[in-house]
Amino acid sequence: MPDRLLQLIQSVRDSGSVAPLNVWISPAPKGEHIYYKLSSKNPAYKNQHLGKAGSEKHRDWTARIQRREAVTELEQQLSILQALIDRQTTGSTELLLETILNEPSR
Repeated sequence: MPDRLLQLIQSVRDSGSVAPLNVWISPAPKGEHIYYKLSSKNPAYKNQHLGKAGSEKHRDWTARIQRREAVTELEQQLSILQALIDRQTTGSTELLLETILNEPSR
């Protein structure tokens, strides 16, 4: 199962650029029109103009952010799974069961 999650993570990364952390898309209204820009604490990405919704840059960065969120979700699942595997291999589950089963009845 961990191998499958690692494959999925790699597949997402291979499908295109992944947005860095702390980068998001913000609306930038101008008159009656709404344009979009990248927002970030990182000066390299801060306030980059993306144009209107549906523009090539806007679609590109929307996809990058979606890929980042997918990778983050898969990495969290992998971490949870690895913790469960580690707990199983250390025998803590068996120790807990043994402790519970050997307790005197109340």
